[in-house]
Parts: sequence; C-alpha cells; structure tokens
Amino acid sequence: MSNISRKRNNSLTRKKARIRIDRLWPQYLAVILLTITVCLILFYKVCDGGKITGFLLKIAELESINKEYDKNLLESSLEIKMRSISYDKLAKELKVVKQQNTELKEDILFYEKIVGKRQN
Repeated sequence: MSNISRKRNNSLTRKKARIRIDRLWPQYLAVILLTITVCLILFYKVCDGGKITGFLLKIAELESINKEYDKNLLESSLEIKMRSISYDKLAKELKVVKQQNTELKEDILFYEKIVGKRQN
C-alpha cells in the first residue's frame, strides 16, 4: 500500500503545469491582428465600401439646409406677427379717427344749422 501511495504522490507532484510565455505571445498577437484585419475588411464590405460616408455627408448637408429653412421660417413668422400687431394698432387708430371725424361732421352740421349754409 505504501508503494501505491508513493506512486500517486509522485505522479501528482511530477506533472506540474508549465506555462511558457516566451514563444506564445507573438502567435497570440498575430492572431489578434489577423482577426482585427478580417473584421475591418468585412465591415468595409458590409458598408458598401465607403458609400455610407457619402450618405452621412448628404445627411449633414440636408440638416444644415433644414436649419436654414427653420431660421427663415422663424424670421417670417416674427415678421407676420409684427405686421399683424401693427395692423391691429392701425385698425384701432382708424376707428378712433373715424369716430372723431363723425363727431366733427356733426358739429359742422350743428353750426351750419345755426349760422346757415355758406355760399361759395
């Protein structure tokens, strides 16, 4: 029995794992670089080889045009509001002036009745 236990102990202690990093890291690095290269090539093929860049540039151009239109729309709406405010103000002033005009006409008619009509 002691022979068997010695063999077991020897077999357990003899088989130690050896880690050798001196030769494997260049292989791992080469595999990683190869994988990155393959992924980049596949991505380039999937995205139609740069056509997506033109599409993104077109989107940016359209967004800038859209901002310009928004700016023009805002200016136009402000101008319309200013014109409507001035129109309302002019309408009120016109109403007041018409009222004063009718009052003055009434006064003229009253004085003409008293004094009599003028002869030209």
